[in-house]
Amino acid sequence: MISAVQAEDSMYGPTSAIKGEEASSPLRKISGDPASWDQPQQGTENIASDPQDVFGGSSTHQPLSDLLQKHPLLADASSSSGTNSSTNSSSSSHSQSSYESGRVTMPETIVSTTNNESVLPNDYEINSVYGIPLNVVDTPRSVQIVTQKEIQSSAFISQNVMSLMYMAPGLYMGTTFGEFSVPNIRGMPANKYINGMLSFLPGTGYEGGPMNMNDFDQINIVQGPTMPSLLSIRAAGGYLDLQTKRPYWDGFHGYATVYEGMYDQNLWQADVGGPINDKLAFRFSYLGNYSANYYYNDYLHNQAFYGALSFKPYDNYELFFNNSFYTEGYNEIGGINRPTQQLISDHEYLSAFLPNTFVGPPVIVNHHKVNYDIGPELYNYGVSVMPQYYNTMHFIPISAIGGYRANLLNPGSGGYVESERAQAIQRVNVDDGFQIVNNSNFEYFSYNYQNFTPYNIYTPGSWVVQNNLSFIFNFDTPMGGKAMAQGSKKESLDDQKNTKEGQSFSHYEAVPIHHTVNVGFEADYANMIVYEGDFEQVFNVWNMGPLADAVYPSYFQYNLPGTPWFSKYLYQDVPIPGRPGQVFNPGNFSSTDSETWYLRPYWQHQIDLGEHFSIFMGSSILSLLSTAKSPPGTPETFYDFGDALHPFGQYFSTVIPNFDFAPRWKPFNWMTVYFDFQQAWVAETGAFYGVSPLTSNIDLHLHQRLYSGGINFSLLDGKLNILTAAFDQVFQELETFQKVLLVPVPIDVVGGTLQIAYQPDRHLWLVANAGYILGTFNYEPPLKTGPSMDQPYPSNYVLMNPSKYPFDFFGYFPQGTYPYVGWPNFQTSFMATYTFDFGLGLFASFNATSPQYLAYDYIVRIPWQYTLNLGLSYTTSDKHWTARLWIWNVTDQHNWMTSGSGFATSFNNYDELMVSWPFWIQGQVSYQF
Repeated sequence: MISAVQAEDSMYGPTSAIKGEEASSPLRKISGDPASWDQPQQGTENIASDPQDVFGGSSTHQPLSDLLQKHPLLADASSSSGTNSSTNSSSSSHSQSSYESGRVTMPETIVSTTNNESVLPNDYEINSVYGIPLNVVDTPRSVQIVTQKEIQSSAFISQNVMSLMYMAPGLYMGTTFGEFSVPNIRGMPANKYINGMLSFLPGTGYEGGPMNMNDFDQINIVQGPTMPSLLSIRAAGGYLDLQTKRPYWDGFHGYATVYEGMYDQNLWQADVGGPINDKLAFRFSYLGNYSANYYYNDYLHNQAFYGALSFKPYDNYELFFNNSFYTEGYNEIGGINRPTQQLISDHEYLSAFLPNTFVGPPVIVNHHKVNYDIGPELYNYGVSVMPQYYNTMHFIPISAIGGYRANLLNPGSGGYVESERAQAIQRVNVDDGFQIVNNSNFEYFSYNYQNFTPYNIYTPGSWVVQNNLSFIFNFDTPMGGKAMAQGSKKESLDDQKNTKEGQSFSHYEAVPIHHTVNVGFEADYANMIVYEGDFEQVFNVWNMGPLADAVYPSYFQYNLPGTPWFSKYLYQDVPIPGRPGQVFNPGNFSSTDSETWYLRPYWQHQIDLGEHFSIFMGSSILSLLSTAKSPPGTPETFYDFGDALHPFGQYFSTVIPNFDFAPRWKPFNWMTVYFDFQQAWVAETGAFYGVSPLTSNIDLHLHQRLYSGGINFSLLDGKLNILTAAFDQVFQELETFQKVLLVPVPIDVVGGTLQIAYQPDRHLWLVANAGYILGTFNYEPPLKTGPSMDQPYPSNYVLMNPSKYPFDFFGYFPQGTYPYVGWPNFQTSFMATYTFDFGLGLFASFNATSPQYLAYDYIVRIPWQYTLNLGLSYTTSDKHWTARLWIWNVTDQHNWMTSGSGFATSFNNYDELMVSWPFWIQGQVSYQF
């Protein structure tokens, strides 16, 4: 095995690793003066597919020690330095389907702000789908790569996850209360993985705070259910696998950058790394963000630290360790309440003053005061405008409440996150056909958010320990005929003799069958203590204008000890220990004190039947073992529904299978046809994946199924990639019925996506996306109702008939099928840059969405919307200095965003609506070496 620290090792670069010929690699090493980084190396101008292999691979079979020595989980900075597409890509140079080369190499990570120039999917191999490296174009699943080029060109680290809509099809999201922790894929919050390990912090996607932007250099987006090779707990329309920064082995490199923008945007980042000696290399990155926001009372203050070490004491062993710590203070975005068509079309707000009044007194059920159908618990029962205040109800210009920057949330609201994550990945090459990879991860976080609408969620310190042990095998099993050295056409002496003697003998070669098998076992332990209080939360009762009469949520009396209804039967407000002024609700499906084991054997198998056809199949069986109870501080007198549901103890266990089967046909070196079928079951958990005391086995065994297929192309000598996908995905989500029962609701999502990536040379690159996705809820029998909403009618109904329609009167729609709301069925986007030889660069990005309805009555509608962004950049001739200027939303569009999209938080869409950022300017200055 060649020394791992040699920069010219064949493992250092996507092309050389796949073709097996270091001399023909077009990889540009990151060494020497930065001015030379964009110059092609000698001997790379005529790279083309080997004529003996239609897939562009080497005609010589390579052992696993060569093919897997740069397993993607351990890829180093220097091993993933990209090249200019003008010199590196043939249409097939990265295909993994030919049996001869094993097709399992993939340096998938990149680390420097300048070291990767390609946005072409066929220049990337990932293991985020099958646990074994596979070229993106040849992967039988809809996959998009957010490359380092796109990240830096779009100022992604200074944005939020909503900007991923410009980089991949099928992604769209509402504000999810301004959390922006993960995007929505196919109408569901995405699962998030870090180097293949599930991150528990974003939980259901509605909590956890904005995503940490400091640790990664590449994002792999996989659409559809989570594959058997990864831990999957809850249903999702897709997932992100963040690839963290790797150390540099080829020299000392670093950069420092500062972003400044309108609305008090301030972000800075520093990154440095290099070899310590011939066996040890490091990487360190720091990001600071102290920014206000376009929206009043909103802010983001972030301090993030990331460190990584790569240790190679032996030729066949490597350890990659990375550690991340960050703190984050922020306020959510409440936007504008009381959404109506007048607000969207005429920019007018419905002003109405409501004093502290309720609809009726509490009632007595089983000797308990119950706020079940009526009463002071606002969540379900609404607040009416009293007759003496009818004259306060009228539409006013949006400028009277502060314009589009208006933010419902009290300035005293806010959240705080503290997170620590440590990961160690070890790789051992046992022999030419056997590799062991062990991935260990630890995650700790504390989180608190207090929203005075009112809403509270708090975890004093939850933690997760994970370990995934993987065994990768690589071998051939020729079938029929006689196995011969690859490329050999010579008959054996016996065959020649038989032929000469005139015997009946038809010579044929063996059908080559190559196997790549990934089997392993993962064990995860999660300890979660979560307090959540959400059943007093209301939005439309607060009057935002005129400002002189603005009412912030500060005067409603919690149901605290000593108040008349402290002994209420359901969802009692209980003070959170150690958090004055904050309360939680025992028995609300999120508040919990749980310990859970996730035990999962898995198997993934790639079979290459000759040169053109492959089969991928895999399965896993997840055993979930958990105990759960109400968190510390729950009164002893509280009626515990968990005890009632589980009289013999609140212990939960279930077995959750996951199976995937995907044939792939590659008739030409520039075309891949695939189909994918997946059948799986998932669990429904509460905040941060905590198991609730109210959990039932039905909650832990929800069905999901996927049919998917597509045709991918790598054309124009690999400089044009076209990825297509059509799919039908079915899954179940739980809906609260009568505030007590959780019932599974079937959801069917069908559609298609298209991505085009074009990079003819080092001057121009373009990534364009389009998607049509239609999601449908099936609320047919045996379900008793349709979807629920905090307020199932627009607020102008209150104006028309205040005696009949209170604000925030929780309700259900009738049985039936309901298309997604807060979701544009059609969406298109593109991002492009052009860079001149003298250093000037041009940038443009665009996003357009079709009309979308706010709620399941399909009355209030957001029309077609678009956003156009432009930018300029300049890089000095020595490549050390770069300056960028972006003009975001050039045409100053006032584009509306719902609170929820698809399934995610759409129950709140008649309570909150916000306008995306208008025209604004941002700049960046970077120095790199």
